[in-house]
Amino acid sequence: MKSMIVLFSVFILISFFSCLDETSMAGGKWVESSFRNVQTDSCTVLLSTVLSDSLATSGDTVCQIGHHKNELWGEITASFYAEYEVPSTTFSEDIEYQYDSITIRLYSSGNYFGDTLATQHIHMYPLTENISLGNSNYLYNTSTVAYSKTPLASFSFTPTPGMCNKELEIRLPDTWGREWFNLLLEDARQMESQDFFHDYFKGIAFIPNADDPCINGFQVNDSSFCITLYYHAITETITENTLVFNTSSSLTFNKVTYDRTNTPIAKLESGYDNAITTSESKHQAYLQGMTGMYINIEVPYLNNLCAEGDLVTIESAILQLYPVKGTYDGMYPLPKTLTLYTANKDNVTQGVITDITGNSVQTGNLIIDDMSYEETYYSFDLTSFLQTNLGTTGYNRQKLQLLLPDNLFYTTLEGVIFGDGDHTANKDNTKLIILYKTYQQ
Repeated sequence: MKSMIVLFSVFILISFFSCLDETSMAGGKWVESSFRNVQTDSCTVLLSTVLSDSLATSGDTVCQIGHHKNELWGEITASFYAEYEVPSTTFSEDIEYQYDSITIRLYSSGNYFGDTLATQHIHMYPLTENISLGNSNYLYNTSTVAYSKTPLASFSFTPTPGMCNKELEIRLPDTWGREWFNLLLEDARQMESQDFFHDYFKGIAFIPNADDPCINGFQVNDSSFCITLYYHAITETITENTLVFNTSSSLTFNKVTYDRTNTPIAKLESGYDNAITTSESKHQAYLQGMTGMYINIEVPYLNNLCAEGDLVTIESAILQLYPVKGTYDGMYPLPKTLTLYTANKDNVTQGVITDITGNSVQTGNLIIDDMSYEETYYSFDLTSFLQTNLGTTGYNRQKLQLLLPDNLFYTTLEGVIFGDGDHTANKDNTKLIILYKTYQQ
């Protein structure tokens, strides 16, 4: 026991007065030490792009509608499907009512992907089959519901990037509004209950133009995507009234289709076994919400540190991930936050990377280089993760999964492309900076 106490005391004294590193022997002439502090940024980090089988998008409070195509991300089309709920109302037999108009109101979410300077177009098609959750109780970005070939209405608008709550109200065809209004006045069976109503009107598919250059985000709630029927009562004083048809709280979903032909990830298929390493994708790894792409991160030669001494301890570790220059700008804004998860050898998510206290989730400290765009990077503190994995092998070795936070991964098309150590666009690429202490007996 005494020898352990003496050894620990020597460790503290020598570490305090004569820490050495690989590039400097300052202080070495005063004390010959078997302890060394070493910093390295040459530890290999492997990145690979993984595509999820599908993402649940039903009942989300944000949706995306639009189309975009370029040589990096490929062609992406996002459409929105919704069932509507019939409002309950009572009309007096002694009063005459008159129809005025019918509109649909949308509020932007501020999310976008692509060219926001061009006019966007959305077509509203009536569904020809009911939306159903099925056995899973979810609808996905791959779900499909049939709709008519003839639109009920179409409208155009100018995007408002970054602006939340920007209102867009579009007048719909009066023939449609009058038909609904008359059915309500007559207390027709179609308007008696939701079951009867969704058999009469199954819902709407919001489909973008096939050549639009931008995908835009919209809120989905009692105020946004609601259909409002305006009418008034003819009495001594005209009383204006409204009936609001809201979207279902669960029977809505976002569908996303894509074609990655001629992109670096053209061969990407869903499933962990089909992950593409950066060596197969022009030294780039992809992460994007709603299409289901995320990045696996591995440190395969971590245990090489163990050969540096009889005792090796990791003091700190910072992972820096550099977006590829030219893949982000005003059309493709970088996500402000990212999330790292730990996963086992079978790629099953185990936990989230937190800060040093273990109480807060790390979201990737984003440093932006507004001058050359070469020093823009996200950083994560991996000290605890590497300390846990140093010396482990096989099934016990963990990996990392990099994704958007859940509230963005399932509702937006925000994304980022990172370069590996061999990418040439940036001055710096993926880098793991490790400070470790060695003791040579």
